[in-house]
Amino acid sequence: MKNTLTLILILFSIISYSQKENVESSTRIFIDKAQFTRINKDWNTTAEFKSGIGEYVNFYPIEVIDIKTGTKVNALQVDMFIKNPETFKTAWIGIDEIEEFISFVEDNVIPNLDLKLKDKSSEFIFKAKEMTMYYLVYEKNKKITIKLNSYDDDKVLNYTFWTETQVDKIPRLLSVLKKIK
Repeated sequence: MKNTLTLILILFSIISYSQKENVESSTRIFIDKAQFTRINKDWNTTAEFKSGIGEYVNFYPIEVIDIKTGTKVNALQVDMFIKNPETFKTAWIGIDEIEEFISFVEDNVIPNLDLKLKDKSSEFIFKAKEMTMYYLVYEKNKKITIKLNSYDDDKVLNYTFWTETQVDKIPRLLSVLKKIK
């Protein structure tokens, strides 16, 4: 009986740990493992989306350095401010997800920026570990939604930002993504 209980606890621990790793970006894992970290941000290379009520999402390249080992990784930082509940959150998209994000924007979003439908809609969705981007075309209307996926133990599971007036800034996001190496 004791061996069975021990085995159940070990399996539960393994499953819990592996599930957490599946929702955290490679960048967050890198930062969590480092004892001392430096994050360099390029403030000149930013894609910003704002809402009419003062909410925003900023995308910019970062370089993360483990100060003890000197190991460096590049990534995309996503900062979001929303008003309900009033919250500022940061998510990261690891270098291992950047090429797919670039391909998604280049192949699915940019070619459909001028898409107009009649009595129809079409939605394009990119899901990274810590963020999901939605591009929705509903007849002549277009909307971009950025959702921060649940990657921590926050009481709010998914922080969400959306805008219809900033869709034309998606090409700027693509140029930011392409600067991450």
